[in-house]
Amino acid sequence: MTVPELKRRVGAGEFAPLYLIVGEEGLLRDEAVAAIRAGVLGPDEANVGAFNCDVVYGDETDASEILTLCGNLPMFAARRLVVVRDVGDLRAKDAERLLPYLDAPVETTCLVLTGRKVDGRVKFFQALKKVAVAVACEPLEARALPAWIREQAAALGFRLDEPARALLQEAGGGDLGVLRRELEKLSAYVTPRKTVTVADVEAVQGADTGGTVWNLLEALRRKEREGALRFLGKVLDAGEPPLKVLGFLAACWRQEWKARRFSEEMLRDFEQFREADSRLKGGGGGRGRDRLAMERMILNLCRGAARATPAPRPSAPAR
Repeated sequence: MTVPELKRRVGAGEFAPLYLIVGEEGLLRDEAVAAIRAGVLGPDEANVGAFNCDVVYGDETDASEILTLCGNLPMFAARRLVVVRDVGDLRAKDAERLLPYLDAPVETTCLVLTGRKVDGRVKFFQALKKVAVAVACEPLEARALPAWIREQAAALGFRLDEPARALLQEAGGGDLGVLRRELEKLSAYVTPRKTVTVADVEAVQGADTGGTVWNLLEALRRKEREGALRFLGKVLDAGEPPLKVLGFLAACWRQEWKARRFSEEMLRDFEQFREADSRLKGGGGGRGRDRLAMERMILNLCRGAARATPAPRPSAPAR
């Protein structure tokens, strides 16, 4: 079974007591597990997940723990979810002890066993493949990548023209994880429903090779005034509109606000964004005044101690 087919089935409410999700492509494995989790726990997973979801790792668990977790009854839900990651690292003796469970799995538990690969010579995995819903997560063929990239971009709220898609695919080298990260960077960089061009792809790629908006963002989080000013200069000298850069930074802060408790420091930061926005839209000063407004904002944002570990890169778009 492929990941899209799995998503269709769980989306239709079809669940199995046993899943085996194996393959070299980690992003597809994660998508498969996420689809099952969303289907089992439902839209309210943030509240019931603490009671009905357990995740363990093959090299850190044993058969007794897995069987105990599977035997627990769901609370405030119809099913519970048990995920064993890196299942190929499970000790042979523990795998053998799990054999009886394959004949009589708990009906109210979805047991998901996932990993890069498993040893087909082990009796447990031979038996598991016969009774579990198997989901293959191998790297996509080159001919399937264009459609995958377009689908991912659409889900993030934008589309790529064909030259931009080809450049992104070439840069990703077929690694879905790399491609996904680049697409997420683009979603934070461009406005909603915008058609992404080669220039946009090159702009966000520059963050990994020598200094654009992502370097600026990281310098700000570390409160490195000199570095932040230097990267701001590179971004503006490359022709990026100050308002677009401001919108990108504000979107990143809004995303971090969602991930962490709102604080007085963040309130002061948003006031800096508001003041810079007002100065940039006030006009009358030309490029020199716009740069000065941005530099003043950067200096004010760099006051105080370094920020905590940043939240995941945002999907909120720049204005």
